[in-house]
Amino acid sequence: MDNLYIAWAIGSKDIVDALKNKNTRTNIIMLVFIVVFFYWSSTPRPFDKKIDVAIYDEGHSSLTDLPTELEDGYRFAFHEASSLQEMERMMGYKQLGVVIPPDFDQVLEAGGEPELAGYILWVHRTKVSDLELKYSEKFSELLGRPVRVDIGENLVIPQPDVETSTVHFTILFAVLWMAVTIVPHLMMEERQTRTMEALLVSPASAGQVVMGKALAGAFYVLLSGGLFFALNWAYVTHWGLALLAFLCTALFSIGIALLLGVFVSNPKQMTLWMIPIVVLLLVPAFFAQEPNLTANLKAIFSWLPTTALLEITQFSFSTHAPLSQLLTNLAIALGSTVVVYAIVIWKVRRSDR
Repeated sequence: MDNLYIAWAIGSKDIVDALKNKNTRTNIIMLVFIVVFFYWSSTPRPFDKKIDVAIYDEGHSSLTDLPTELEDGYRFAFHEASSLQEMERMMGYKQLGVVIPPDFDQVLEAGGEPELAGYILWVHRTKVSDLELKYSEKFSELLGRPVRVDIGENLVIPQPDVETSTVHFTILFAVLWMAVTIVPHLMMEERQTRTMEALLVSPASAGQVVMGKALAGAFYVLLSGGLFFALNWAYVTHWGLALLAFLCTALFSIGIALLLGVFVSNPKQMTLWMIPIVVLLLVPAFFAQEPNLTANLKAIFSWLPTTALLEITQFSFSTHAPLSQLLTNLAIALGSTVVVYAIVIWKVRRSDR
């Protein structure tokens, strides 16, 4: 309790001091804009005029042979699958999945109203009624007669290795960016104002100083995390795992930011180092699951803590988390975080000499 009290005394002062800083307020506003922009750009929009449809045709119907352009500007893009399971996997970045029954053409020829089984992604589960109406209308326009698309409870939750958006990357970027734009200055200002020496000769230990700075950073990281979950709650299938992934991401990002703060001596150097470090941590992680990536690069990228954090977050948006992969990723992420904080504490102790 004494450790927490001392750390909170240091952290609460840093939170207030940072909020008084114009650059901090600017960074917060900029991050809010970035998170909202990524949310808008990466979320599949089921009401767009281009309707990407994954199709499993049980009877080899003539539906996909029809013209796909409608008079009101809507356009279908059909992607055929050989099985229901393949169709569900193909729906990663598509708005709709459709199973065409084997008697589809016969019902049309008899003047009946055929019914298509529609599938949508889990993230759109609150829009089922609206999407049934929209897709029924558009398929009816395409065929020139009434067609019903019945979605019901056909909600596709992606498999752990299937992406449906870049939301998992957004949370990593938002947390890391918030941390490295604010937290390093907490360390640099202590050195520039020579208050670090005063802290280290006070009852506060090096570990407590680092904990206090980490708590101050956690306050700002929670702002970005809260905004992220407020915008992207619909993606989450396992909230416990999502919060664990966020906690691990926050701890690692704050640790990297503190590491920058203890090794960089002025704002110019900070700008020089910050962007390359963020790029090195984010770009390989973003491309780690690229199918065209060579096996050697995939193996190297898989050991990056940011790659591990991305996968843990993606598992929280999926049907389940493969236990062996989850434990391996947790070990990589937490092991890297412990190493980073150990280096920070060591460096702070050396500054007392």
